[in-house]
Amino acid sequence: MPMETIEVEGNAINIEYVRKPWIKNTYLKFVDDTLVVVSRNHGMAQRILSKHRSWISKHYNEIKSTKRLFDSNSIFYRSGRYSMSYVRSQARPRADINGNIMTVYAPSADAAERLVDRIIRKDTQRFVGEFAARKADEIGVSFRDIKVRRYRKWGACKSTRDITINYTLSMLPIELQEYVVSHEVAHLKQMNHSARFWSVVCSLCPDYKKLRKELKSYDSKRRRLFSPLTAQLLPSTQPLQE
Repeated sequence: MPMETIEVEGNAINIEYVRKPWIKNTYLKFVDDTLVVVSRNHGMAQRILSKHRSWISKHYNEIKSTKRLFDSNSIFYRSGRYSMSYVRSQARPRADINGNIMTVYAPSADAAERLVDRIIRKDTQRFVGEFAARKADEIGVSFRDIKVRRYRKWGACKSTRDITINYTLSMLPIELQEYVVSHEVAHLKQMNHSARFWSVVCSLCPDYKKLRKELKSYDSKRRRLFSPLTAQLLPSTQPLQE
C-alpha cells in the first residue's frame, strides 16, 4: 500500500500502510513519528483511521513533545543524537563513531542491540558509582549498594540504603544525570519527599527545580534500533570501548 499523509487536528502525519491479508484485526502503531497501519486491505485501514483520530492525535503530540532516547534507528548518547547502523560481522562485536553515525559490528542484530545496551550500562555504572560516592560524602551519609538496571523510573532509594538507577541514565545530558543521582542520595538523609528532603536536594543540586522539570521531557522507553534485514557497511573510526 502507498505512503500517505493525513491531517489530524492541524498536524500532517505520515502514514505507512502494511497489508497482511491473513490477519483478522487492523491495528495502529507509531514508529518514530510515522503512523503504521497494519490491515487486511485499504478499506479496513481507512475505517480504523477515521474511528481513532483522537488516539492518533494524542500519541502524535506525545511523540513530538518528548525527547526520545531511543528511536527506531537513532539514540541520544553523550549529549548528541546518533544515527544507528548495523554491520553483520563475525569478529568481536564493537561500536564505532564516525561523525553523527554510530556503527555497530556484530554477528546478528540481536547481538548488536545487546552491545549497545552494555555500552550504555557501563557508562552509567561508571558515572553513578563515582558521583554518588562524592555526593554522599558531602552530606555525611553512605549507601550499601548501587544497582544499574532496566527500571521503570530514573532512580529509587530503598530503606536498605540501596540505590537503583535506570541503566539509560548516561544517555541524558550530564546536568540531568547529576540531578537524578543527587535526588536519590538525598533520600539517604530523608526517606520521603518532605520540605527537608528538597532542602537536601537543593544543597546537592541548586538548579534542581529547573532540571526536574526538564527531566520530564525525556522518554527512556527502549525501542529496537536494528532490523535483522538491514545490515549495511559504513566507514568507521573512534572505536568505543565497552
